[in-house]
Amino acid sequence: VYSKVSGEVSLATPTIDVSSKEFYGEGYDDSDKRIPDMTIINRQLGWNPKTSLWDLLESTLTYQHRTYAEAIKQAISKPTAS
Repeated sequence: VYSKVSGEVSLATPTIDVSSKEFYGEGYDDSDKRIPDMTIINRQLGWNPKTSLWDLLESTLTYQHRTYAEAIKQAISKPTAS
């Protein structure tokens, strides 16, 4: 998604899913417990998101990328105080 938004070439090696145990080592188990499960939300509230995760990521990254680019342009165009 970032590649699409920024126009930068995507990485040669894609992002992969790795368990917290494999990434952090033995004894670390916090990350897996914080991943939201939409089936629980649907079962308890009868609600499903209207926007897919990929669409949400794209719109968020597009906004951030444009905002950051504009901030950089403004910072460059302002003379610095000596």
